[in-house]
Amino acid sequence: MQTSEEDLKTIWFEGEMLPKWAQLLEEAARLCPVSEETCRWFSRFTTSAGTDDSRAVIAESKILERGLRENRATILHRLQRTHDEKQAERIFSAWLYALETMIQTAATTKSCRWQLENAEKHDDEDGGAGDISLRRP
Repeated sequence: MQTSEEDLKTIWFEGEMLPKWAQLLEEAARLCPVSEETCRWFSRFTTSAGTDDSRAVIAESKILERGLRENRATILHRLQRTHDEKQAERIFSAWLYALETMIQTAATTKSCRWQLENAEKHDDEDGGAGDISLRRP
């Protein structure tokens, strides 16, 4: 994980700007003893815009938050392989902050939307708005 903060895109979750390091929540999931399903959920979350049921957001976020807290020393050690100690702590704290924000925000709504800054929305996630744009070759 040789990524710098400047290389990361901002994730907007229900209008809340998450820390830039939130784009590496998939990496956080891979560093924790969580299920492959949780890893896939965070992979989708960090790479494309989407919508999901708030219960799913809360469940996946709590799983990862618990995994991070329970394995803090090991995860920080792994982060320090590619980042200095201070930056590893900052990344870890940003992950927890992002997850706590997602849990709190999801608790107030039935479904949650997120968008990556300057990222295109996938065709299957258009929300059924019916907007069609035609392109000429």
